[in-house]
Amino acid sequence: MLGMTTTTDSVTTGVREIAEALGGGIKEGSLIMVEGEAKTGKSVICQYITYGVLHSQDTSVAYFTKKYTAEGLVAQMQSISLDIRKEVMTDRLRVYPLYEGNVITNSKQFLQQLINNIVAIPRRFKLVIVDSVTPLITRVDIVAKVDFVQVCKEMCRNDRSVVLVIDRHIYEGRSLSRVYGMSDYYLELKTHDSILEPGQVDTRVIKMLNVTKLAGAERHSQGDVKFEIKPGVGIQILPFVKVRI
Repeated sequence: MLGMTTTTDSVTTGVREIAEALGGGIKEGSLIMVEGEAKTGKSVICQYITYGVLHSQDTSVAYFTKKYTAEGLVAQMQSISLDIRKEVMTDRLRVYPLYEGNVITNSKQFLQQLINNIVAIPRRFKLVIVDSVTPLITRVDIVAKVDFVQVCKEMCRNDRSVVLVIDRHIYEGRSLSRVYGMSDYYLELKTHDSILEPGQVDTRVIKMLNVTKLAGAERHSQGDVKFEIKPGVGIQILPFVKVRI
C-alpha cells in the first residue's frame, strides 16, 4: 500500500481526509483516474496525493506536467502549504515535461513518447502522475484513447501505480465504460454552488471529490468530500454544506 500521511496538523489536514477517502492510501500496482471539468481541483488533488505518499514512507514519485518545471511545482505546492523542497533535492520527486512541441499535429507521437518515458523511469518511482493527458488524447481516435489507458494499466504491474488526469468530455459512452472498468480507483471532481438563505451571498467556490471506485471495488452512496482551495492555506475541508445540483 502506498500509504498517505494522516497528520492532524491544521495546515495539512486536507491530506488526512483525502487519504481516508482513498481507503488510507493507494494500493500498489493500481491505475487511478482523476476526472472532472476544468478548474475542479484535479491538479491540486494530485499534488496532495504526491505530498501524502512522499511523507508517509520511503517512496519516490514521478510527476509529468506541462504547467511546471521542478522549481515551479515546488512554488505551486508551497502556495498551498505543501513543502516538497527536500524531496526534489534528494531525488525522491522528479518532475518531467509532459510534452514539448506541436501537440495538435503530433498527438500520437507524444502519447508513444510518454509511454516510453514512463517505462524508462527507475523502478523505485512507485507512483507516476500524469497531469494531464487531455491535450494529448483530444485529437486521437477512440481506439487510440482506450489503447493508451490499456497500456498504462499494463504498466501498473510490478507494484507501480499510475495516476491519469483527464477532462470529463474526453471519454464518452462505451469508451468511458471501458476506461472505468480498467481503473482501480476512479475519482470524480465537480464544482457546485452552495445554497444559502434568501438575501445571503456566498463567494466560495466549493469543489466536491467523489471516489466511485476504490481498490477495484465500486462504491455506491458514498458521501462526497467537499472542500475549498485557499491561497496560502491549501485545501480546506468543509464538514457540511448544502449544494445546488
